[in-house]
Amino acid sequence: MRLLRFIPWGWLFLAVVLSAAACSPGPVSTGPGGIESPSVPHEPPPANAVPPPSQPAAPAEWLPEEIDFNYDELKEDVRIQLDEEPQLHSPIRTVVGNTPQSYSFFFREPMDRASVEAAVRQHAKDTSQIHYVEPSLAFHWVHDRQLRLLVTLDRQPDLNQASPEYWLNAAGAKTQKGRVVAGNLDFRAVAVVPSQIWQVSLDGEQLKKVSGFPAPYMVSTILDNERRYVLMYRYKQYCECDAHHIPLYAIYDLDKKSLTRYPFELTVNYRGEGTFVADRRGFFFAQPQKGVSVPESEWAVPIKVNGFVHGASFSHNRQYVLLATGPAQQKQDLDLVLVNLETGAQTRLPGAVKGTIPTSEADGMTLPVTFMDDGRYATFIIRKSADSLREIRQRYDWKTEKVIPWNPPVAEDSWAGYDQSDDGKYQMYFNGGLYQGKEKVGELDRSGVWVPGTHLLAYVNWQEGKAGGPATQSLHIFDADLRQERVILEGLSIGFGVIGASQDGKWLLVHSERDLAN
Repeated sequence: MRLLRFIPWGWLFLAVVLSAAACSPGPVSTGPGGIESPSVPHEPPPANAVPPPSQPAAPAEWLPEEIDFNYDELKEDVRIQLDEEPQLHSPIRTVVGNTPQSYSFFFREPMDRASVEAAVRQHAKDTSQIHYVEPSLAFHWVHDRQLRLLVTLDRQPDLNQASPEYWLNAAGAKTQKGRVVAGNLDFRAVAVVPSQIWQVSLDGEQLKKVSGFPAPYMVSTILDNERRYVLMYRYKQYCECDAHHIPLYAIYDLDKKSLTRYPFELTVNYRGEGTFVADRRGFFFAQPQKGVSVPESEWAVPIKVNGFVHGASFSHNRQYVLLATGPAQQKQDLDLVLVNLETGAQTRLPGAVKGTIPTSEADGMTLPVTFMDDGRYATFIIRKSADSLREIRQRYDWKTEKVIPWNPPVAEDSWAGYDQSDDGKYQMYFNGGLYQGKEKVGELDRSGVWVPGTHLLAYVNWQEGKAGGPATQSLHIFDADLRQERVILEGLSIGFGVIGASQDGKWLLVHSERDLAN
């Protein structure tokens, strides 16, 4: 099974359901030095150790220096850490990029270097499990308690096959005092080709890559109306299972082509305590704990409201945040609160959010109440009761400042979520088809992206593989005015997805793990 590359994000709930196992994050770590020294053993390596082959030549640009690290806080025998993302460290199974990866081994005690290298090589040779591969290893000792390791795949991942995996482990190595390193502190790395963001012209003739991620980040959503900032995430723990786990988040700036990592969860629909932060680029996060480093942002606005926030979303112009609030245990008939992000003023409509907070049909998890604002109405949908799929559909009217009923052309027990063209002329209901106001104009019922300033809907179709070949996808554009569809790209990999369009309406923004230019 290949890794999941693209998760379509429903309007009702933007959450990450990731394959994961339990983990214990631990401090971000690093240690002094930078002087390269030969691997001179302090005593003979273990009798069962595999003799190290000749050291592969490391890339000229790999010049590892000592990483600062607090060895006094190290409780385990060794910590193996991915240098590119220090939050990823042993014991762990996670995803990494397909390019050479640099790791650091931090040891609680001074080590017998030869026994460490022999142990690491021996474990890396274990390809008995399916999809395991033996990579090339280059060792660089900073000192007897810090080892830098460069891992290079001998073959690149085949995008039509399961991703290769390798195993880093120092179990069996000896300290200088002869104590043997424990065996449950490994780093299992699943190597994937990072997906990249591309611009595609509306005729499919021009293709331009606009990102260069070395790490396997995936696109969550474009955040702002200007289509500049993208919410990204990557797996922390990974497994082929249905466990929920919070990933690692980052914001990508398409203009500056820069990635800003955040050390906590980011979301476009917040649920949590009443003290939190709204970043007007289009995302929220809970109030960080003391000592947590937060990236600087001129758009970050702290919010404090009474009660628990059962759901918060931005208004269309990012001037307001709309919130459904009440006690944490309350499940129905919540207050609607509007927070002005420029003045801090709060307006409360008691009990205006009628109905019961929705839960996920997949696993029963409580979902945030979400507001979809088009500048005229802020629409929200919740359930009539906890044991019913029937919905109560309402809107906040910005002109009258009142909550009014909303009657979309969707069955009462089906989700009434939709996307609409930026002028409001057409609505694509995910469970109802394409409408122009009250008039149905097509059976097209799919998730897609409206191109700004047009009535064009871009979306992806799946095609079954031919003659036993892999399945593919194609990129389509539907003209709602002409009721015509055209295909602009074909033969795309399953990791392909359309995520947005430029503000000038000339380009689609897509992500792909394959090089679209070749």
